[in-house]
Amino acid sequence: MSQIFSRLLCTSLILLCSVRCSADNPNIVVILVDDMGYGDPGCFNPESKILTPHIDSIARAGMRFTDAHAPGPLCHMSRYGLMTGRYPFRTDVSPWPEQPLIEPGQLTVASLAKREGYDTAMVGKWHLGFQENGYDEPLPGGPTDCGFDSFFGIRASTDIPPYFYIRGNRAVSPPTDKIAAHHSPGWNSNQGEFWRAGGIAPDLQLDEVLPRFTDEAIQVIQEHASNDGNKPLMLYLAYPAPHTPWLSSEEYVGKSTAGAYGDFVMMVDAQIGRVLTALDEADITDDTLLVFTSDNGPCWYDVDTERLGHDATGQFRGMKSDAWEGGHRMPLIVRWPGRVKSDTISDQLVCFTDFLATFASVMGVQLPEGAGPDSFDFLTALTGQSADDTSVRNQFVMRAGSQPSMMTIRSGDWKLITQLGSGGFSKPKLIEAVAGGPSGQLYNLADDPGETTNLYLQHPDIVARLTAEMKTIVDDEHSSVASQEADRSTLTGKVMCGYQGWFNCEGDGAQLGWKHWARNRKQLFAPGNVTVDLWPDLSEFDPDELYDTGFTNTDGSIAKVFSSNNRKTVLRHFRWMQDYGIDGVFLQRFANGLKDKVVLHNYDTVLGHVRQGAGQAGRSFAIMYDLSGLKAGELKNVRDDWRRLRSDTRLAEDPAYQQHDGMPVVAIWGVGFGSKTKSRDYSLAECRELIECFKEDGCTVILGVPTGWRKLERDAIPDPQLLEVLELADVLSPWTVGRYRNEAEVAKHMQKYWRPDQRWCDQHELSYMPVVFPGFSWHNLHGGDLDSIPRQKGKFLWSQAIGAKQAGCEMLYVAMFDEVDEGTAIFKCTNQPPTGNGGKFLTYEGLPSDFYLRLVGKAGEMLRGEIPRTKAVP
Repeated sequence: MSQIFSRLLCTSLILLCSVRCSADNPNIVVILVDDMGYGDPGCFNPESKILTPHIDSIARAGMRFTDAHAPGPLCHMSRYGLMTGRYPFRTDVSPWPEQPLIEPGQLTVASLAKREGYDTAMVGKWHLGFQENGYDEPLPGGPTDCGFDSFFGIRASTDIPPYFYIRGNRAVSPPTDKIAAHHSPGWNSNQGEFWRAGGIAPDLQLDEVLPRFTDEAIQVIQEHASNDGNKPLMLYLAYPAPHTPWLSSEEYVGKSTAGAYGDFVMMVDAQIGRVLTALDEADITDDTLLVFTSDNGPCWYDVDTERLGHDATGQFRGMKSDAWEGGHRMPLIVRWPGRVKSDTISDQLVCFTDFLATFASVMGVQLPEGAGPDSFDFLTALTGQSADDTSVRNQFVMRAGSQPSMMTIRSGDWKLITQLGSGGFSKPKLIEAVAGGPSGQLYNLADDPGETTNLYLQHPDIVARLTAEMKTIVDDEHSSVASQEADRSTLTGKVMCGYQGWFNCEGDGAQLGWKHWARNRKQLFAPGNVTVDLWPDLSEFDPDELYDTGFTNTDGSIAKVFSSNNRKTVLRHFRWMQDYGIDGVFLQRFANGLKDKVVLHNYDTVLGHVRQGAGQAGRSFAIMYDLSGLKAGELKNVRDDWRRLRSDTRLAEDPAYQQHDGMPVVAIWGVGFGSKTKSRDYSLAECRELIECFKEDGCTVILGVPTGWRKLERDAIPDPQLLEVLELADVLSPWTVGRYRNEAEVAKHMQKYWRPDQRWCDQHELSYMPVVFPGFSWHNLHGGDLDSIPRQKGKFLWSQAIGAKQAGCEMLYVAMFDEVDEGTAIFKCTNQPPTGNGGKFLTYEGLPSDFYLRLVGKAGEMLRGEIPRTKAVP
């Protein structure tokens, strides 16, 4: 008996917990209007000729999204993506008039909410198909089979017969009557009071549908308020307006200055106002996440704009069904009192497919495997929290509405359309390409939001990149590009990190002791024998990657470090690069160790790990020979080593090896450093010979040069022959670590060096790769000040990335990925370094240990124009 009681008690507690947890979730109300343009609501277009006070009130109390997109520029395409979190081009949407588009068991926003304890209701236009077996029979496959507890609405638009109401999965009254076709004089044939001939139910009047749906939605809200309130509500209100027919009630006729369309938009706004009032009267406004948007662009022609002075798409080109922005860039507003700051604006790229993942995040649950393959969580944009790069959308792929072969991809500022023409209702729908002309369209929306200047022929590299990215997304059946392989064919648009790979530990098999951890590598790495200023975050590492030191953590445990000789660790580093969108690395190969067998063996071991890591993570790598410490006559060691690697290991043929201009990349660091009184032991003539050897071997050569190379000043040898040698290279990369110390000096450096350097390289047909770094410190290595060049919580590094972009640079070198010696590392470092005498360590100033990995990934996106260039650290 006691066991039965215990089970009953346990069950009761579980049910009580479920009720309480579901009650903690907000109500969710989605209001989707039909064919309303970005330029219609006054809150999105101050020049609008239509008054929309109720929509504007939602914006004042919530957040407006200025870069939100329908997943397709037609009604059924858009609604499929909204419901499923899946791009509509991934399915055949054409059978909707007779068959359901959503598969049985496919997760939807409604079934997700129902699973999490919501009462779910839909009112309005479905347009995603039923299994039609006659209108006096049940209609399977509709809203009540896709997660909604209740449904009252219509099968499609109010200009597509048959016209009848549906409650649940049955017609309220079958469409037994007939209605003749109708259209309005003075408008295009698909505008005005346009509807098609067909069957109509005796109880349905087309001009009564819009207010009837408002009545039904208010009833849902009132019934929800009258229950015990333990369950939250999800209401999806899909108005069939201002889609045609434009049937304004008498009180709105002539109220706008945008004709019959504007009058109807005002009526839609008034119906939304009624719903807002119902939420207030039910006392649930403060507990409700409200979403307002439109399913696709308006049916509005250029002649309408010229005649009435109202631009229904705002500044954007095109209209409904088009691949141009007017077809799919939508007004989107989210209001959530207490969570979303009022009267705010977000430029986060959003697609309606993102509602599924975002609602899941609101509910505190994860989507099941395979669900919502094109859904990204934008809750962080709503709440102002820092975002996980793997969840934030930075691209968008769509098929045009009337030209199925026409695809478009948006990536950052760039937009590619695969053919010429609108692909939709605007004329011409399709333009055949001609010899020597563009075969598609490329626009930079940051500079040209109206899509007036086709840059397709001017930027073939961007066309190729976007084409490859779109193919990956389409072929892989999901939108995640975090796992997409880096493009190893070019350095253009790349942010590459230096990777030292020089850390060794006693017991790691390299026989090099505590190299680069300790001053005396043959003695224990411990207080008093230390050369690093940052301590790596090892919380993710496995026990077989960790090596005991003589330091103690704050909790009294033994502090540990890693070894670059350990394969698991190097592979882990490359997974981090993949996770945060870092393109690849230059593996440092120090030439002064090439004749030491033990050191060379370690070099080759780490190189093997890097090759495997880059291959598995889809990153790239290239060799960078550092000439520091070489004597005269020793540069031949570099040439011999490269030839060995290329012939014995086929290094340059590795699919992960970085290429540029069709050739494998080799970097040589240390050409031209010196002063009037002292230069390096190896000569410029030897450097010339080495460069020529690499060029003859079919390589793209990068030279790491002094900051003052162009004017033969500062850290450069004052020898005019230096410029002659540098002209032999393909890419110049001046070393800047320590050359400036704060944001103001970065700005001066950009003006004095990077911008004229870039111009010089352009004039001499060379590429230019400036070096940026997060901060600097070598207190334990050389006794200097701890934190001698502060990081300023990322501001210092970001200011350099911005400066390089302003200077016109198209590639960046980040120093360094893993160098904790001089405090320039960007990989995961801890804010709780060991304690003990003989070693002071920096932290990441309380920032997350992955902050700089994220920031470098963002620098790449900014450099390529995928995100806006803003002074604020992202």
